[in-house]
Amino acid sequence: MFALKTIKKATFCLATIVIMNTMASQAHAKTCFPYGKITATAGIAVKKDTAKKFGRINWRVKVRAIATLGTAYDNWGLAVERSYNCKKKWGTWRCNATARPCRP
Repeated sequence: MFALKTIKKATFCLATIVIMNTMASQAHAKTCFPYGKITATAGIAVKKDTAKKFGRINWRVKVRAIATLGTAYDNWGLAVERSYNCKKKWGTWRCNATARPCRP
């Protein structure tokens, strides 16, 4: 009888943990722009890292300009399918930033 009560309590606790984890993961699910990636114009700089930074800034500006997205989607860190297209031309780097915007 004691073992049966212990098993029931353990089962209840396990079920509660599973439900709480499911709710927590749903709370952190992202909502992403359903119409594909956004590509920003090139950021131009002497250093490649700086050109990437300017590309990300241009990407954020472009995402904010889209009426259905706005500032809720402009976080590069939350975006998925992120990539850069960098080329060196005349001693400077030019980097396009491409990503599919998401919001938390």
